Order: sequence, then C-alpha cells, then structure tokens
Amino acid sequence: MSMTRRILPATALCLLLLAGAAGAITESKSKVEYPDTVTVDGTELRVTGCGLREKTFMKVDVYTIVSYVDAEADLGDDPAEALVTRDLAKRIQMNLRRGFSRDKLVNSFSEVIEKNYDDTTAFNDAMATFLAYFDHDAQENDTLVLDYAPGRGLRTVLNGEVKGTIVNPDFARALWTVWFGAKPANKGLRESLLSAVD
Repeated sequence: MSMTRRILPATALCLLLLAGAAGAITESKSKVEYPDTVTVDGTELRVTGCGLREKTFMKVDVYTIVSYVDAEADLGDDPAEALVTRDLAKRIQMNLRRGFSRDKLVNSFSEVIEKNYDDTTAFNDAMATFLAYFDHDAQENDTLVLDYAPGRGLRTVLNGEVKGTIVNPDFARALWTVWFGAKPANKGLRESLLSAVD
C-alpha cells in the first residue's frame, strides 16, 4: 500500500495569527508556525493554507505542509484549479516529522500525478528528473521547498540545497495536482491548504 493511501491530514484547519505587522499561520495540531507571506525572487507570495499529514493506524505525524501563491493573484471561484492550471508564482513547503523510504516518497508523487493524468507524455522526462533528486531515504526534520515562477520553472530545494530547476510548466501543473488536483493525495489536506484563501 502506498504512502498516499495510508496517511490522512488532521481535520483541524490552520489558524491565522497576527503579530504586529508580521503575521503567521499555525497548523493547529502540531503548532508548527509559518509566515503568512514570503518573498521569492522578488515576488511576494501570500499563504493559502497549511496542514498536517498523519499515518492513521499509528497516529504518527508524517509532515506539515504550507502553500503560497503570488500575493496579487485572484484565484477566483475555484482556488484549487487556479493553483494547478494558472501560470502563477507559487510555493509548497513540506517539513518532515518522521523518516520514511525513498521509494515511498517518490511513489507518493508519481501515483497521485498518474491518477490525475491519463497521458503523462508531456512531462515524463521532467518527472523522471524530479524524482531523481530524491536519492536517499527521507529523514525526520528534512525540509522540501518547491518554488514555481513563470518563465523560470520549478526549483526544488531539499534541506537548503538547490537540487535543480525544471522549466517544463506542464510538470509543475502536474506536481500541484498532488495537493490541489481533482484526485489529490487527500481531499481533507486540500481543504486545509486552501483554508486561508479569502
């Protein structure tokens, strides 16, 4: 059974806390706090939400996750679809709270993408490049940052090390289906990752 089928998010949504001029969003169970805005390559991004993944049968926290998008973007009536399909600056950050195998990690990405796409030929090479970035088992306290910018592409940063940039926008859209697609890894987590959208 894949990791995507064995873990579910906490049901509680993130809480937006304001502290003077600077704000933060806090995942309610783990109490992990993220800034409500970040600046990436000169573009300000605003938070859309955060969440927690758990292993249901062990009640073990797997990772916290936060999503950001261009602060100027209007996501319209369907923010999840906009985050997948529109060419917007955006970020996903995952902070691991336990270790698991490299195979579980890469399978969790590829299986969900393949559920959302009947034909992956437009980005197969890009997906192979992305999955090759993960060349060892995931460890507790690993941090994965995925930054997409129009015209630049998808930059993957693992524990502060830039693993590479993929310029194929089709793959960036496919990767965001893991969290925001019609068949995401978990629908409850998708709701949490949209909990701060106006």
